[in-house]
Amino acid sequence: MRAVTIRDGELLVAEHPDPEPGSHEVLIRVHAAGLNGADMLQRRGRYPAPPGAPADIPGLELAGEVIALGPGATRFAPGDRVMAIVGGGGQAELATVHERVLMPVPATLDWPAAGGVPEVFTTAHDALFTQAGLRAGERLLVHGGAGGVGTAAIQLGRSAGARVHATVRNPDAWDEVAGLGATVIACEDFAAHGPFDVILELVGAVNLAENLQALAMNGRVTVIGIGAGAKGELNLAALMAKRGG
Repeated sequence: MRAVTIRDGELLVAEHPDPEPGSHEVLIRVHAAGLNGADMLQRRGRYPAPPGAPADIPGLELAGEVIALGPGATRFAPGDRVMAIVGGGGQAELATVHERVLMPVPATLDWPAAGGVPEVFTTAHDALFTQAGLRAGERLLVHGGAGGVGTAAIQLGRSAGARVHATVRNPDAWDEVAGLGATVIACEDFAAHGPFDVILELVGAVNLAENLQALAMNGRVTVIGIGAGAKGELNLAALMAKRGG
C-alpha cells in the first residue's frame, strides 16, 4: 500500500506492506483522513506514536470502507462505511482498526467530512460532557472557537441546549463561527461577558487569570489546549470563592 511517510522530518508517499487484521480487528480501505496538530508535531519528532501504531505514518483519524475482518470481529461487515480515531497510520491506503473503536459513518456525511469528524468531535464531546458535565441552559465559553475542536464544541454545545460564546482571534473568522451558533466575543475582554458555567480552554495559560474572573459559581474549566502556554499563576482563593472545578 501507499502511505504518507515521515523520513528525516520530511513527508513523502512511500510503499509499505499491506496490513493484516488481527484478532477483533477490521481492515479498512481509507477514503479520507484528517490532519491534526499531533501529526505536525510527529513530523518534527515531538509526538512519538504510541505502542502498536506505525512510527512513520501519521494520521489520528480516518474514514473508509470495511474490506476484511480479522478473527472474532463481528460488529461490522465488508462494505460498511466506518470512521475512527487511531493511534497513527490513518494517512494510508489501508489501515487496521480494532472493531470496538469504529463508528458507523452517518449517511449524511461524505468521505471528506467523515475523515475529519472523529478526532475533533470525540475530543470536544469528552471535554464538554464527560469532564465538564455541561447541561442544557448553561452558559458555555469556548476559547479558540475557530479551530477544529472549537467548532465541534460549539455545535455540540448548541445541540445540548447550552448558550454558547466563543473567543476568536482572527476577525475574518467571526462570521463563520457565529454561523455555527456561537456569540463571538473578543479575546481581550471575554470576562466582561461572563459569568460562564463551563469554560473550554483550547488556548492555554494566557487565559488562566481571566478564566477565574469569568467563571460562574460552581463553574468548571476544562483545559484541553495549551498552545499559548502551559504554565501560569493560579489564584486558589479565587477558584475556591467560585466553588469552581
